[in-house]
Amino acid sequence: MDVEVKLTGTLAARTGTHRARVGVGSDATVADVVDALAEQFGPQVRSGVLVGSRLRTDTVVVRESPDSETLSAGSSVRDGDTVRFKLA
Repeated sequence: MDVEVKLTGTLAARTGTHRARVGVGSDATVADVVDALAEQFGPQVRSGVLVGSRLRTDTVVVRESPDSETLSAGSSVRDGDTVRFKLA
């Protein structure tokens, strides 16, 4: 399934883009999205967002929806989701 990613701040600088689209499995989590981004843009993406299997304390991930749901590394993503990574 496809997930659109919007990047801000340091992560945008590290990847060289403010937007990306990644393909992940049907049971994917935010951590899987990060891994897919790292495959496209390099390992610095993962270390800039995750510590082990958790989000860094300075990183917030939000699903763009009417209620702007805040996600964790283990949160499921759905086909067609748009998630925004930003600094806290």
